[in-house]
Order: sequence, then structure tokens, then C-alpha cells
Amino acid sequence: MRLTSLMVSFAVLFFAIGRGASAQPLESKNLIQKEMLALDSALKVTIDAIVLNELGRIHPAFEEAHRIRQQVEQAIKGDRKILLPRNQKRFKEYVRLDNKFHRDIELLLRAAKKNKMAAVQRQTHLLLDACVRCHAIFWK
Repeated sequence: MRLTSLMVSFAVLFFAIGRGASAQPLESKNLIQKEMLALDSALKVTIDAIVLNELGRIHPAFEEAHRIRQQVEQAIKGDRKILLPRNQKRFKEYVRLDNKFHRDIELLLRAAKKNKMAAVQRQTHLLLDACVRCHAIFWK
């Protein structure tokens, strides 16, 4: 049941990201969109890793997302304009949710490193739910 729920959440996330992301190459996206594409890829690998019981694949999958996340943080600290697809006036809320999301990713990575399947499944489910909630607020 949990795996089915996880797969449904992933399908919703995949549709939401894919709908806006597939038409333009990665280089033409702003930093937030680049980060979302990297997270999409990492979460797809995470789902595969869970299904295949190969949790060692999860940590490397998030390296690109982590690299882009650092660029986003530097841009915010440097007062560079970060554009959200919708609700720009709620940018501080986005930053708060994004920070929590990345803390949750760290919990996922720790669980994967310890080969704790139940914890990895639980964290993945929480992450995918967070994606869907955030996209409802900030995506087109």
C-alpha cells in the first residue's frame, strides 16, 4: 500500500514537473527551475533504488541538485533575483519550505546510507508530498 501511494505521488510530481520543463533546455531555465529538474532526476533514481533495493544509488543521484542548491543560496545571499513561476510575493515562504525540503533530503540520504529501507520509503513519501504541495503554491 505504501509503495502504491509513493508511486502515485511520484506520478503526480512527474506530471507537474514534466509539463513545464520539457520544452526548454536546462541551460535556459532560471536557477530554481534548474534545481527542480535536478531534484526530479534524483527522485526518479530514488524510486528506482527503492524498487530495486539498491539504496546506494540514492546519494550520488542528489549531487547535481546539491550543487545547484549551493548556487541558489549564493544568488539569494548576493541579492540576485530568483524568479518563481508563480506567487513571487511569497518568496520568503518558498525559501522556508525549500530549506525544510533540503533538511528532509538529508534525512533521506542518512537513511539510505544506513540501508534503512522503511525510513527511506517514509522520507521519499514525505518529499514527494512536499513537492506536490509546493508546486500547488508556486508552480504555474
